[in-house]
Amino acid sequence: MSEAPKDNWLKSSNMPRLGFATALAPPAAGALLAIILGLTVFNGQIFLTPDPANPGQMIGASIPLIAGNLFNAVTGGIILGALVGWPVMLVFGLPGHAVLLRKTSAKLWIYGAAGIVIGLAGGIFRYAQARSHSANDLPQFLAIGAVTGTLAAIIFWFARRPDKDAAEYKS
Repeated sequence: MSEAPKDNWLKSSNMPRLGFATALAPPAAGALLAIILGLTVFNGQIFLTPDPANPGQMIGASIPLIAGNLFNAVTGGIILGALVGWPVMLVFGLPGHAVLLRKTSAKLWIYGAAGIVIGLAGGIFRYAQARSHSANDLPQFLAIGAVTGTLAAIIFWFARRPDKDAAEYKS
């Protein structure tokens, strides 16, 4: 009698970690990207406010206003990460995880590289979903998708830790 294949990556002992990582990674990556962008590229949106005396002039924001702006950016990142990230995670990420778990050593850098590729698919999905856009916007969507996909893959890897049991699933 032949032995059944070791196709048990969805066994019940892995489900809590897999479910937690799947639920956490896309919104957390969106929030992290919002923080990174808010503190670097779009720092004027976080740290400046219109001058009440001269609305055309921007002045430094107060600490409560900065906290509110950062909260709004993180909340938007969580929402967008969930709305775009969860479908991409379910369609591409989890099947990719199953392949990586069986065929690779499941190292962090491998998941990061897969996150770039899957994030590009998410960027294309988001570009197609946008109502008004031009062809010039595509590189921006692809870049944001690749960065967010990489962040999500790294968060997923740390929450799931597939390297601990990758050898068990190799075929």
